[in-house]
Amino acid sequence: MKKVIIIGGGVAGFAAGIYLRANGYETEIVEKNAVAGGACIGWERSGCYIDGCIHWMTGVKEHTHLNSIWKDVGALDDGTQVFYQDDLMHMKYGDETLVFWKDTKKLEKELVSFAPEDEKEIKRFVKLIRRFQKVNPPAVKPVELMNLLDLLKIAFTMAGDYYWVAKTSKLSCKDYAKRFKNKHLQDLISDFMAPHYNLMSMLYMLGHISADDGGIPEGGSLEMMKRMERKYLDVGGLIRKASPVEKVRIQDHKVVGVKLKNGEELNSDWVISTTPIEHCLNDLLDGKFADKIFDEKLENQRDYPIYTFTTAVLKCPKRMLNKNLWEKRIVDKPVIMDRAYDHISFRNYAYDPTVKGADDYCIIQATIHSDDDMYYWWKNHKNNGTYKQEKQRVANELLGFAKEIYPDVADEMEIIDVVTPCTYERYLNSRHGSFQGLVHTKRGKSIMHNGRIKGLKNFILSGQYTIQSGGLPPAVMSGRFAAQRICSSDKKKFIDISKK
Repeated sequence: MKKVIIIGGGVAGFAAGIYLRANGYETEIVEKNAVAGGACIGWERSGCYIDGCIHWMTGVKEHTHLNSIWKDVGALDDGTQVFYQDDLMHMKYGDETLVFWKDTKKLEKELVSFAPEDEKEIKRFVKLIRRFQKVNPPAVKPVELMNLLDLLKIAFTMAGDYYWVAKTSKLSCKDYAKRFKNKHLQDLISDFMAPHYNLMSMLYMLGHISADDGGIPEGGSLEMMKRMERKYLDVGGLIRKASPVEKVRIQDHKVVGVKLKNGEELNSDWVISTTPIEHCLNDLLDGKFADKIFDEKLENQRDYPIYTFTTAVLKCPKRMLNKNLWEKRIVDKPVIMDRAYDHISFRNYAYDPTVKGADDYCIIQATIHSDDDMYYWWKNHKNNGTYKQEKQRVANELLGFAKEIYPDVADEMEIIDVVTPCTYERYLNSRHGSFQGLVHTKRGKSIMHNGRIKGLKNFILSGQYTIQSGGLPPAVMSGRFAAQRICSSDKKKFIDISKK
């Protein structure tokens, strides 16, 4: 039986391990942290659970290809409750409130009532959202392993939509927002996603959420990863935690295993790396193997930026249950970091009764989203010794805004954690503290990497960096693809779990 070592115990790593076990491989996941999960993680502070990942997850709708994959790998099962959010976001503009509804009919009515001068453009926008309800990525197998029939199926199902996918991929949310006359509507659409995202990314997300294919599994990110880990162990997979990999071991351009930071060497027939791509290429592979696709993108920060944030985690009374789940505010006095930030997002986690809250308390996360520049700013403070001081300052300012928004519980709020780009860099070895892949901008080319490194045998890249702009669906798809690529190289017919 051939052995595969998988570097990284996150969504991609567990997915690859589960599919490889079903296909007769011995597998061992090597995870750097004491708790598995990778970017899909949660943790505890002051007796409260803090979720570090899922805001919504696509693929929760029954009888879709992606839902079948989530079930294959144990992320979802028949007993997993999924929370759906009817009011996606409440945007406050002074005394005015604009609600972004999941239901497209309610959304259109709300937007037209708010900005009647933009009725025609609003109807076009909502029509685009509905069009993207049926746009799906090729989740079943990687393109290079598809036969003619597979390609014809995609062409048939996407024939009416590919034009819009291509067109909206080359248009930024910010540029698209200029089509609207109402300044608040411009602001909403421009800032709905993270900075630099293209319109296609926004429409895909809204399309699937509005079609009941986007929700939050109960228990959040950590419980989902625990389900995947149990599934992996149940099928006979092995895992080592708190075991960071130092190098991938190579002999005559062929991978033969890994070397751990504790000096131990592990042998294998294949190695899959699900780690962030820059860490993999520069550290695990010593920068000895060039990859044209990624090298060009990593050098071009303008067209391929990252998505990161700064968050103050606030412990609040459980009676926050009657408050909005997601609210965005434009504040009068911006928070100053690498630049002035006046848009702050507040996410309320009281909706899920299964998550832990000490003494009937829950969590609100006050977040500012940004890009590489925010990372450089925090990194500079980490290097000059003022990191903790700036974390406290920013968190106090965010707490102050939260107290203004929730005055009835202001005296009971307290800061229990602060997350910065440096947090994710340390925990994930990620590029500039990104928790996703590279942002899909209007100028950037789409990413669908074949997982191979030229001149290196028996090595496969996986993880969210290898498909489009990252996230949970690309991560689980890439894990499945990695298993299929290994089976193909070993001339083994891939056994699909759901069809066994």
